[in-house]
Amino acid sequence: MDKYLIRKLAVCLVGSFIYAAGITVVKVCNLGISPITSAPYAFSFVVGQTLGTCTMYLNAILYVIQKLVLKKEYTLRKFLTQFILSAVFAVLIDLTGIMFGGFVPQSYGFRLIYLVFGCFVLAVGVCGVVMSNFGMLPGEGVAVCIQRVTKLDFGICKIIFDCSMVALALVISLVFLGRIEGVREGTLISAVMIGWFARYVGRFLGPRLALVLNPKVDEKTVMEAEMEM
Repeated sequence: MDKYLIRKLAVCLVGSFIYAAGITVVKVCNLGISPITSAPYAFSFVVGQTLGTCTMYLNAILYVIQKLVLKKEYTLRKFLTQFILSAVFAVLIDLTGIMFGGFVPQSYGFRLIYLVFGCFVLAVGVCGVVMSNFGMLPGEGVAVCIQRVTKLDFGICKIIFDCSMVALALVISLVFLGRIEGVREGTLISAVMIGWFARYVGRFLGPRLALVLNPKVDEKTVMEAEMEM
């Protein structure tokens, strides 16, 4: 058993909470739905089912994609971890909605500023979850698969994944509904900003989380790793 498992779980849960809080902040700006939920949101209008149900459909596709790319590396344990984390994450979204959803910015300019802040918070949470090395949500799992294939930074791969979700939402909306549902300027800004923030947050946070998750790593090694990034 990994003797640092509890630390990894703690970092993963804290990251998930911050991630969920970021989604809540982006949501209350009322400038469009978040990129990761844009495709299932549009599809929910096509099939007449809830967003939660359509998100489960999307997750099933993301599980398959990871299995095709990672093959034997995508074990039953990784699948079950993602499945459980997805359920916990849904609860955290509801919880952060109660905690932080009461503040609604009024002016358009303030909503844009608050949106960018939400993207930053979301990026911090994403980095925490991914770098915990405990488990990750299906969307970030596919972003890691893109990173495996392209060798690009995780932040860039996150942008590619989020933009693909927005593009899919637009295709579903225009082909099946004849109108655009859920995608607004905030969705497009989030698709780029979250990955951009994650790229730089990861460079700062990664070496420092290494000290928490693996105390055997000394500060000199951390600083050298940071300089290479």
